[in-house]
Formats: sequence, structure tokens, C-alpha cells
Amino acid sequence: MAHRSLTFATALGRIRLAWTEEGVCALRFVEGLDREEAGQAPAWILEAVRRLMAHLAGHPQDLRDIPLDLADLTPFQRRVAEVLRATAPGQTISYGEVALLAGRPGAARAVGQAVKANPILILVPCHRVVAGNGPGGWSAFGTPERKARLLALEAVKAD
Repeated sequence: MAHRSLTFATALGRIRLAWTEEGVCALRFVEGLDREEAGQAPAWILEAVRRLMAHLAGHPQDLRDIPLDLADLTPFQRRVAEVLRATAPGQTISYGEVALLAGRPGAARAVGQAVKANPILILVPCHRVVAGNGPGGWSAFGTPERKARLLALEAVKAD
């Protein structure tokens, strides 16, 4: 399915968001890309961008209602995305808990791989996945510091 995209600045860095008619299919932090004309985007995307910018500026938003297009994910990655999407802002979940809820008890490493491959950062909140003994690393993008900042925006202490 064809997708369109735009790039915009946030308090945590530049983001490239891509979408199809079904929903957002990619969201990544990027470096050095020119800003695309936001007027090309449909109203629901412009609203999603506004809410993402507010969220990353320290005005927490529940972003779970923004439509997603998960068609490019494997069935297991979709199940992991659905579990993460159901995890409320301000809450965290362990890799093992995600595996259990995704129907694959004991598959914490597979969850880690799914999180690492997550194409829709923040909207599929992989930053909420923590190791059983603490926040754990950051495999989807950026650094542990960015993960800590994202969790802090949701009033979760990440140390």
C-alpha cells in the first residue's frame, strides 16, 4: 500500500511520520531531513502531529487512539504491538509479560527482537518495555537517555 510521509521538529528531535489510508505505518527519529509541507497531510495526520509535538514537549497525551497500519509486521510483531499499544501511559511492562500477553510465554527474547524492529515508535510504545530488573536497554532507536526522557514525560522513573 502506498504511503506518504512528513518530517517535523519536536522537543526531543526531528521525527519522520509515514501513513497509509489505514493509519500511521512508521514513526522514527531522524537527522538532517528537510521539512516537508505539512499541508499535504490529511487532517487526522495533522492532529496526530500536533498531539505528538505536545506530548514530546511535556504535555502528556494518550496517543492510543491514533490509527495504525500494522500490515507490514509479522503476526507476532502485530501481537506485540497490540500488547504495547494497550499498555497505558505511565505504566511499564516487562519483556516476559509482553511475551505472555502476546501468546508466547517464555519468548522474552523474541519480544526484544520485535521491539528492536518496531517501525512506529512512541505510538507503539516500546519505550514502556523494561527488563525484569529495571529499565533495560534501548534497542528500537536512540539511547537509554532518550528512553528515560520518554518515560519521564509519562511520569515513570527510569533508573
